[in-house]
Amino acid sequence: MTRSLTDDKAWPAVAGARRPFARRSRRWLNRMFERLEAVPLGTGTAGAVTFLGLTVAYGVIVGGHWSDVVDMATAHSGFAIESVKMSGQYETSDSALLAALGIDPGVSLVAFDVGDARQRVMALPWVDKASIQKLYPDTLSVVVTERTPFALWFVNGAYSLIDRTGRVIAEGVDPTPYKLPVVAGSGAPEGAATILSALKGMPGIGGRTRAVVRIGERRWDVVLKDGITIELPEDQPEAALADLVKIDAESGLLSRNITVVDLRLPDRIVVRMPHDVAEQRRDLLSKKPKHAKEANT
Repeated sequence: MTRSLTDDKAWPAVAGARRPFARRSRRWLNRMFERLEAVPLGTGTAGAVTFLGLTVAYGVIVGGHWSDVVDMATAHSGFAIESVKMSGQYETSDSALLAALGIDPGVSLVAFDVGDARQRVMALPWVDKASIQKLYPDTLSVVVTERTPFALWFVNGAYSLIDRTGRVIAEGVDPTPYKLPVVAGSGAPEGAATILSALKGMPGIGGRTRAVVRIGERRWDVVLKDGITIELPEDQPEAALADLVKIDAESGLLSRNITVVDLRLPDRIVVRMPHDVAEQRRDLLSKKPKHAKEANT
């Protein structure tokens, strides 16, 4: 879309107020250029050039802002920014993008600092890449590429959107519209891509994963949709998952009535059952020796 800036009533809200000294300098320069434009044509080229040179020199000395002088000189020559072409922004609002550009009313396209503006645009939460070009005589072109949400980070009772690098895109979001995996715990965003990519390739586990939880910023727990928690080791969690996939294919372990599969020990798998099921199993095992003894008497 193209945003015209000619009669934009939102200038103060969009660009913010300039420094008081800069405003006074620009007002003074405006008056000087208006007087220059009022010089009769018969005055002569040499006189006009001399007057312009003296005016600009005085502005540089008194104002101390070369950019203001260039702004006014080129703006009065038809190079003031009149419109901004913006594309690629979907989650980023037009007003936020304009505010980041920091275009003051009447600023010259020639003097506009594209590098500084790009840094400000890149600092916007959704922006991943940004390209800013000057289209002479009076238009600024801005093309942005926004970040792709990768997962939902649950921390301190709220959800945040993160990208694949772990950067937070938006905080306090409603998770309902997003069909994304959930990561939780301190330090989870930085390693989320690695663990989620590993799970994606694990048959019988990847499609059943509800969330991954970072424990002590050292290791991961995988929570399945049916409530089973898989406790992964700190070292080589992918290898532990691969072993579990193999065991599950052979014995149907993850289809049983269990709550936890502990893979943290290198030489064994520890399985925990729901409390009531564990109690029943203990009762059953405690009775077996007694029945066996009675049968032998």
